[in-house]
Amino acid sequence: MPEFTGHRDIRAYLRTIWRWKLLILVLVVGAPAVAYLLERGKPKTYAASTLIAFTAPPTFQNFTLPNGNSVYAAGNINAIARLVTTSPIAMVAGQLMKPPVNGANIVGDVSATADPTTNYITISATATSPTQAAAIANAFAQALNVNENEVTRGDIGRAISTLKGELSRINPTNPNYASLRQQLLSAQTALDAPVNGITQLQKATPNATPTGPHVRRTVELGLVIGILLAAAAVMLLDSADRRLRSPDELEEFTKLPLLAAVAPSAFADGLDTTPVDEEAFHTLRTSLRYFTIDQQIRSVLITSPGEQEGKSTVAVRLALASARAGLNVVLVDADLRRGGATQKLGLTITTGLGLVLAEQRPVESALVEWPLGPDEPGRLRVLGAGAPPPNPAALISSVSMRELVGILESQADLVVIDTPAALAVSDAVPLMQNVSGVVLISRMNRSSRDTIRRLQKIITAAHGQLLGTVATGVSSGPGYEKYSQAYYGTTTHTKGRGLKRRKSLAQWDKSGSDAGIRVVKPDEVSQEQPSEPKVLD
Repeated sequence: MPEFTGHRDIRAYLRTIWRWKLLILVLVVGAPAVAYLLERGKPKTYAASTLIAFTAPPTFQNFTLPNGNSVYAAGNINAIARLVTTSPIAMVAGQLMKPPVNGANIVGDVSATADPTTNYITISATATSPTQAAAIANAFAQALNVNENEVTRGDIGRAISTLKGELSRINPTNPNYASLRQQLLSAQTALDAPVNGITQLQKATPNATPTGPHVRRTVELGLVIGILLAAAAVMLLDSADRRLRSPDELEEFTKLPLLAAVAPSAFADGLDTTPVDEEAFHTLRTSLRYFTIDQQIRSVLITSPGEQEGKSTVAVRLALASARAGLNVVLVDADLRRGGATQKLGLTITTGLGLVLAEQRPVESALVEWPLGPDEPGRLRVLGAGAPPPNPAALISSVSMRELVGILESQADLVVIDTPAALAVSDAVPLMQNVSGVVLISRMNRSSRDTIRRLQKIITAAHGQLLGTVATGVSSGPGYEKYSQAYYGTTTHTKGRGLKRRKSLAQWDKSGSDAGIRVVKPDEVSQEQPSEPKVLD
């Protein structure tokens, strides 16, 4: 989740939660559901308990037990309680039940607690029926009494054997003979007397109210576990995910001004987007002017870390927005490998930048006049990429390219240069120090922090001037709301832009041919609209 810095907007956390909403929903709902199913499938259980008391070991006239190390002789109530759940007691309890059962099968259903203050022991048992639970508890209480008798009788039997041995070794005339004889008679009498150290004060009775399964408690526990798992999973996955998610993250990570935030709908193949999307590129044009007030921007290089991040679209749209604002603009497609800006404009270029550099042709022979509307006072010329040359990197890094940038800067108010992805190929790197500034394009939910940081280092090492960043693929949200369509006027204005531009194409075709200027042909411009917007790079 977003790192807490003391001033982090709560909306950043809400965006993180919304991003992982499906995972959170699965864990928060799934954990209680699984707990419910597991607990619901268990049979009902019933509990019963009995209360027993332990009294001091018995004393015998003229006789004392020689073995005082047993738990009964020592009177250790806690040790006696622990003795309840041992195998010897369980085996006796199993035999006392009707019908007899294996003590190992029921010992796990029994527990015992002792109260040293009162010398009381509570034996509790659970079973699938109330009668069975009460029978098990009573059987273990009786088994404890039986065990006490067996232990005590065993101690008395050993004492009798010892006394008989001593009597056989001494003469009847010995003064101790009579005393030993009396102790032997007392021990034999005690052997036949019952031992009542364990007394059952309250027998276990059946209770028809089930004690389990605990469906509600288990579901609540499952809900808590699900919430904890969801929080841990979101923190782990969000920390491992290095992609930039919002313009705020991009601006904070790069420490550069955010020049514009562009919505996904602005990346349609055609150029007839609505003014709602065009507003983002007017914002970019204005930002370049006012964010760099101490520096005159004559040329701008548009680049991005990887492909499909909106670089070519931003370059084309920035050139159009600047021209429609009254500037004399030259758009240079320096992507000699694919010609991203050329494809975006729907142009078929034979004489492009590659031939101008390779054959030292005048740039005027390759510039294409792009028609604007009659109410758009600026000028836009396009220098397309042309056919892919065999050595694009060498041409872009040549002295001729640096001189060409200077020539175009002298002929225009603004030169916009579209280049290949900077981390894919190195074509754009030599140009970075020859332009007024570099604009870094980052597509949300695609560009990673690592690639952005690496590109920043490359631009700095190439002595380029980073002007700011543009976040593409930004959906409207807190801090990035759009004006509604009604703010710009009727839909007729929006839908009429394509028809107006096509009429302008025909007018420029005639006037340009008369003046000897190369212009865009109407059939050279693609008017097709895709069913779903996509970034053309």
